[in-house]
Amino acid sequence: MKFRKIKYFIIILFICSYFIFNYSSKISVSSNPCSHLYQTDSFERSNNLTRLLDEYFSYRTCVLQHRLSNVDYVIFDAVNGLGNRLLGLLSVTTYALVTNRILLINWRHGDNHLAYFHDLFLPLSPLNENSFYSQYSISRLRNNLRNRWINEIHSQMNIENGMPKDWSFYFDMQILCNDYQYKLSFPKQMTLNILNWFNPHFKWIRTDQYFLPLLTRNQRYRQTFMKLFPNGQIFNQLAQRILKPVEKVNLLVEDFQNKYNLTDEMITIGIHMRSWSSTTTDYIEPFEKCIQHVIQNITRINKKETKIYLYIISNNLKRRQRLEKQMSDSNKSIEILRLSAKRIMKMQYTLAELLILSKMKHLIITSKSTFGMIAQGLANKGAWIVRQGAAHETNSFHSNLCQWESTSEPEYQTMRYLQINNTCPQQNVYLPSIGERTVI
Repeated sequence: MKFRKIKYFIIILFICSYFIFNYSSKISVSSNPCSHLYQTDSFERSNNLTRLLDEYFSYRTCVLQHRLSNVDYVIFDAVNGLGNRLLGLLSVTTYALVTNRILLINWRHGDNHLAYFHDLFLPLSPLNENSFYSQYSISRLRNNLRNRWINEIHSQMNIENGMPKDWSFYFDMQILCNDYQYKLSFPKQMTLNILNWFNPHFKWIRTDQYFLPLLTRNQRYRQTFMKLFPNGQIFNQLAQRILKPVEKVNLLVEDFQNKYNLTDEMITIGIHMRSWSSTTTDYIEPFEKCIQHVIQNITRINKKETKIYLYIISNNLKRRQRLEKQMSDSNKSIEILRLSAKRIMKMQYTLAELLILSKMKHLIITSKSTFGMIAQGLANKGAWIVRQGAAHETNSFHSNLCQWESTSEPEYQTMRYLQINNTCPQQNVYLPSIGERTVI
């Protein structure tokens, strides 16, 4: 008898949770004093990116000023190096725009990245945002629990697909499945509703990848992306609005430009040479050949001796110095550009290097390097890609290639084992290919 009462109580709790979860969000909207600034369908109705971003950040500032808890948030959990963090940030920012969530940034020390977001970039609002993320630490725990439950359900449904355990950190099922809901059993759906009820408004996304192509392929939002980004290049336009370096970084870039009196008429080549292991320290041949190839293309028409300026950066100092010496010794018309050492934070110096690289007239970057992808995205132009040094290329030195890539959109690299065709019940969904540079 006692067991039966407990059973009935659980069933009633499940049913109540269902109705509470489905209707509480509708009730909370009416009590939001900022809702008139950016609405649920603002993204879909918009046809002007500048106006959309102005409306969104006005809404965001209003919500943070009022410290509202009845609106939806997405908290970006930054991980790994600078390039990975920027790719993840712009992806999560786009997710926030599409889903009408307030973006918060949890950008802290870690993974050999010794800087906070405010050490590198200006805040996204006039407010002091450094303390906002910490008040949601409990919600992060709840959200992790919710994600793990979703993962368990999906893993059981799609064992043959080899779905990664952490995939739900990247996006939600509505985005992935073009808004078609998964078919869950009643107990699982009710349990999921209870978890959502405890944490309905906060979603933590811990990622270091550029998952934005997943959003652009959603049937509901695809046309809007095409209107907002008619040239198909999303990264550059978002970066210009969101990534505004602090004054120390800007001054370092300006000092570099003034030191060499850089003008648009000068032929400058920026090279980012990523070293994936110590075994490649003395191996500069693919970059040397690519630089020579680019110089030949530049000087093909002009038969007079042309001054060439090379700006080389690398995470391996000896390798960079070796390439600089080799190029200056082999061609007397080459001048090496160097950024002066300053007493600033290491990551501020690295950011200055990245910005200077993006200002070079021609770019040569390393395949699979997020740092190079960011530089190309900021430059908003094509680049020569040296396909040497990535994990799957370390044993293929004989096949080094210097290939032209016209689009400045970063590569899609997340979820390499996810095959989703059988996951969405009512319609097939095809993900971008790994390494694809998606243009809308």
